[in-house]
Amino acid sequence: RGGGGGGFRRGPIGTNPSLRPQGNPDARLYVGNLDKRVSEGNVLKMCAQFEGLKRCEYVWHTQGPLRGQPRGFAFVEYDTPEQAAKAQEALNGKTVGGRPLVVHLAADKVHLKNEAPVEALMRDRLSSTGVGGAGSSS
Repeated sequence: RGGGGGGFRRGPIGTNPSLRPQGNPDARLYVGNLDKRVSEGNVLKMCAQFEGLKRCEYVWHTQGPLRGQPRGFAFVEYDTPEQAAKAQEALNGKTVGGRPLVVHLAADKVHLKNEAPVEALMRDRLSSTGVGGAGSSS
């Protein structure tokens, strides 16, 4: 197959440079826990209250049975990290559509209270089966 023109290749986000986030990672926020009734326009209006809004990317399902439906999160970018911090402080935990927003820097890796990092889970599983090696204590 010759593949159509345009040079677009599908693949995981990490391997396709055209899909990687652009701009300043210190000014880019993840806005999550959005109710399905919260539209792209609602997110834009909510985030535009804060000075310096540069970009809003509302995320949709692109394939499968949920295609065309919102995924429940968006990314917004501000001109400066200070402007992003101000928006984060005001929006994080704010109830919108009956749900509290989760807002943090998009680059941050966040563990929910009921989630543990994979390494800890594997270490616990190995030590409980006696496979932990010399470093395990129980």
